[in-house]
Amino acid sequence: MDIQTRYDTNDVAPADRIAYWKESVCDSYVKLGCDAENRTHFRGLIDIARHSVLSISRVAGLSHTVDRRKRDIGAASDAYFLLSLQTAESSQVTQFGKTALLRPGDMALYSSTDPYSLKLSDDFSQTVVQLPASKLMDRLPNAESLTARTIDGQSGIGKLVRENILAFSEHVNTPNPMLQNLLQDTLIDLIATGLASESGDKVELSSPEQHVLLRAKSFIRNNLGNPDLDRKMVADEISMSVRRLGEIFAKEDVTLSTYIRQKRLEAVAHNLRDGRFAHQSISEIAFRHGFSNMQNFSTLFRTHNGQSPRDYRNALT
Repeated sequence: MDIQTRYDTNDVAPADRIAYWKESVCDSYVKLGCDAENRTHFRGLIDIARHSVLSISRVAGLSHTVDRRKRDIGAASDAYFLLSLQTAESSQVTQFGKTALLRPGDMALYSSTDPYSLKLSDDFSQTVVQLPASKLMDRLPNAESLTARTIDGQSGIGKLVRENILAFSEHVNTPNPMLQNLLQDTLIDLIATGLASESGDKVELSSPEQHVLLRAKSFIRNNLGNPDLDRKMVADEISMSVRRLGEIFAKEDVTLSTYIRQKRLEAVAHNLRDGRFAHQSISEIAFRHGFSNMQNFSTLFRTHNGQSPRDYRNALT
């Protein structure tokens, strides 16, 4: 169920505003410290929507600093990434000795599991996406190395990410749970791609190609249980030839068939690690994720994970 919350310093007495703001920020994101030079006249506003996977919020206010300290991290049990999209004035994000300066349209990532600081200017506003660290690192294992980097939101992949974050905030409140989950997964894919384009490790895709890639990946994730899922089915869904779609996937150094197989194997491995599926046999789990030939599945699983499915499951018990 979605939870909508609003925090506004205008609702409290001026003398209590900094304390109220610190509590509001901690409730909305993670435990941290806040301070402002102008404590008497400080104002701030947070509108946050918490969804099943991630939260997205609009934050605005006057100049202040935010610090995530070691003692704050020590009390935390969950790991998150936060992505700030600057929408007015400026801010600075500092983590791991790096500082990103954000102007309107720019973005930067930071991790809740290590100290960071934010310096926010007068009359700033931001849109902030907070998501579980595991969700992003599943897609981008080197995500932590990409924190505190300025992502230019005015051109290329950065523009695509910026526009879709803003669009997402308008449409994710759909009452359709399946559509909402799809929107959240698509946004995380898009954030991962925007960060990857900054790392220089991949051939950068054009915006139209990136839209195609995101649509194809979302379709694949939502149809892993269909044993007929193959290159042609995905290409037909995207209204593109198999050859052209294959060329787009090749820019990520993977074939379309390999990507489908990898996602199926990852889904099976995830279920084998999840105690909620302990009562189900390995073959039941494999069939549910589109594998119809158990001998072939076992060979593929061993090649991908270095263990048989049974040994993989037993090693986790």
